[in-house]
Amino acid sequence: MKKLFLVSVSLFLTFVAFGQSKSANGSASQPVKVAVQSEKAYFSLESKHLNFEEIRMGDSKTMELKFTNTGKKTLVITDVYTNCGCTTVDWPKEPFASGKSGVIKVTYKPTEEGPFNKTVSIYTNALNNQENIKVEGFIIAR
Repeated sequence: MKKLFLVSVSLFLTFVAFGQSKSANGSASQPVKVAVQSEKAYFSLESKHLNFEEIRMGDSKTMELKFTNTGKKTLVITDVYTNCGCTTVDWPKEPFASGKSGVIKVTYKPTEEGPFNKTVSIYTNALNNQENIKVEGFIIAR
């Protein structure tokens, strides 16, 4: 217990001594201010999951994914990738000012029966420059 007390007092004195350091001109140094909010666009998605539920074999189904630019600068979707040819994406090519919203359309055209689980990767100029969307559902026989 006595050792713990001595270690605590030593640490406290060390912090006090270094906390009172002076700059080259003799004045006390000032803390550096760090910007908390980014000056970039921010790509905010309504959801990162699309559940297509059931789709009949031979049919296709399209769902909409809503997003908003919640950052301070203009948002641009630069590219979109899917991990299979059965998933296609239609996304807006125009820029979105701060506070503006848009829709990305994801279409799934099944190639075989059973459950599916795919990924859509969306790339932007935003602070969060890549977002992955989980796309899932179940394909039933015609």
